[in-house]
Amino acid sequence: MKKTIIFAALMGLTSGLVCAQERVVVTVNGDKVTSADITKKLWWQYSAKGLSELIDEKLLLKEAAKLKISYDAKEADKRFETLAAGYKDKKDFENNLKVVGWTSADVRELIKSQLLIKNTIIAAKGISVTDADIKTFFEQNKEKLGKPESFKLLQIYVGTKAEADDAYLALSAGADFAKLSGLKSTDENLRKKNGDIGSISKGLLIPEIEKEIFALTPGQYTKPIVTGNGYSIFKLESSKPGESAKLDDTLKAELKIALINQAVTQKLPELVSELRQKAKIEVAK
Repeated sequence: MKKTIIFAALMGLTSGLVCAQERVVVTVNGDKVTSADITKKLWWQYSAKGLSELIDEKLLLKEAAKLKISYDAKEADKRFETLAAGYKDKKDFENNLKVVGWTSADVRELIKSQLLIKNTIIAAKGISVTDADIKTFFEQNKEKLGKPESFKLLQIYVGTKAEADDAYLALSAGADFAKLSGLKSTDENLRKKNGDIGSISKGLLIPEIEKEIFALTPGQYTKPIVTGNGYSIFKLESSKPGESAKLDDTLKAELKIALINQAVTQKLPELVSELRQKAKIEVAK
């Protein structure tokens, strides 16, 4: 039934696409790309999913009004500012929105809708997280929540085994690791930073490489190791032991938000299904 409604609606709306405003968005070697071109492209790629989501959104916002759900305006402002901060300046942010026909007001309205929908699900499905829930989750995930052991590493990376062997011989003869990486590494970033790749948490490197590094003491370096399409030598500058997680107020707050969001995601399809069963969805002809 859901698919039938969406298909019928798509057929009715597709004919209106040609009426979209022909605003030129970009010109490529003299050829114009208009807002209507973008609309038609996106329509055929994402229309079914988008229409389904719009129907769900209308139903959820209607339920929000029915339940007299409110939202935190300060949280909405914070989300907007976080989004805008991803651009170099306000003008760049607004120009990017303009390309797809959006305004800052549209984004604020979208954020408001997202918060209202979230709060509607929480209220309608009776979602709550207690201190006991948080403690149980913490105990079950204590190891993952802690800070793993980390290593400060230097790296020399070259393209061939012969180059790697030469670098290893130079190190054995007393060459400075950082300077040698700055001179010999084929990776530009390694040369610029004299081989410094910063601190790496345990578990992020390939197990075979970590095994070699674990065997080192600070100041020591590995033999040449195959990495990607070349060879690397790693030097352990220092190591920092891991830290066990502590259930302080900050972590409690973070876990509460995470558990609520998890529950909201799980309960969303259930609530939408209930609302669709009671709704009257009419397809325009």
